[in-house]
Amino acid sequence: MYVALVCPYDLRRPGGVRSHIVGLGGALTERGHRVDVIAPSATERIDSLDVIECGRSRGITFGGTQIDLTWAEWSRVATVTARGYDVMHFHTIWNPLVPFQLAAGFRGPKVATFHDVPGRATPRLAAAMMGPMSELLRRLWLRRVIAVSPAVGSYLSDGRYQVIPNGITVPAPLPAEGERRGLLYVGRLEPRKDVATLLRAVALLGDAAPPLTIAGDGYLRPDLERLAGSLGLRKVTFMGEVNETDKWRLLRDAAVLIAPSITGESFGIVLLEALAAGAIPIAADNPGYRDVLRDRRDDLLYRAGDAEALAQRIRAVMASDALRQSLRAWGDATWPAYDWRQLAVQVERVYRDAIGSEQEHSAPG
Repeated sequence: MYVALVCPYDLRRPGGVRSHIVGLGGALTERGHRVDVIAPSATERIDSLDVIECGRSRGITFGGTQIDLTWAEWSRVATVTARGYDVMHFHTIWNPLVPFQLAAGFRGPKVATFHDVPGRATPRLAAAMMGPMSELLRRLWLRRVIAVSPAVGSYLSDGRYQVIPNGITVPAPLPAEGERRGLLYVGRLEPRKDVATLLRAVALLGDAAPPLTIAGDGYLRPDLERLAGSLGLRKVTFMGEVNETDKWRLLRDAAVLIAPSITGESFGIVLLEALAAGAIPIAADNPGYRDVLRDRRDDLLYRAGDAEALAQRIRAVMASDALRQSLRAWGDATWPAYDWRQLAVQVERVYRDAIGSEQEHSAPG
């Protein structure tokens, strides 16, 4: 098959949707399919995938995170949609406006993966419209719908979607394992990620606090650096944004990966990456993280926004070799089910169903 994966975001900006597209595209390519990524990005390739530029993006803050508004000339849309794709797979299709343009212009079967869940900062009207909007888009354009987690499926129409989770691609070989002494955060520095609670939790650990590495960037970085200083934290390192190689090296060095997001998480890719790297993930109890860590939630989840609860979780994990060994054994058994090489087979079936549905719909009589 010739597959188009539509990303509404500039590919230079890291995030879960980009990670999903790169992992899925790589796995589909390994299975013999031809894959393009369509995005408002000037880069020509991302990993092994060709990027077809369509539109320009402008970043805005919405619902506690950053999204891109995009628009393409209609002549460019016509050129892209005429490339001969067998199926066009949209990610976060309701992110305006290029996905709408491509969906309207492409005459073949269309599939969409929904990644979003409403968060505390999501405007009430926008949250209320997620269900009706997703159903309207399905009726207008889509042959098949995928949700990355049950949390996302909560606003999709019953019986009209399939849950296929986010996956991970683990490098082979992994970097050498480190001493596993410290804590690690990987992600953007924005309000819903709640890195401030992580810093306060580390301060509560006092002199016994392990070193903390913060890998990521965002407009809150200066405020978080000032907070770390005011809390007297001397063993905190802000690394800024890191590439994939450095991310996996950090995960192999860390004892514990902290994911403190208070809201707006539909899944937890970084939690699975931690498990694959042998680090223990401790996460705020939000729907997306809860689904990934459900079998060990009593050990790994804490009440979102509660610095004392997070500090207690860190103390418990760091103090017990037996607990860490148990959690690592569980992680080793858990993460392979989320390998993109397995999940791509499920997505491929969705594509074939969508193509069959399109053919039935187009048949005369």
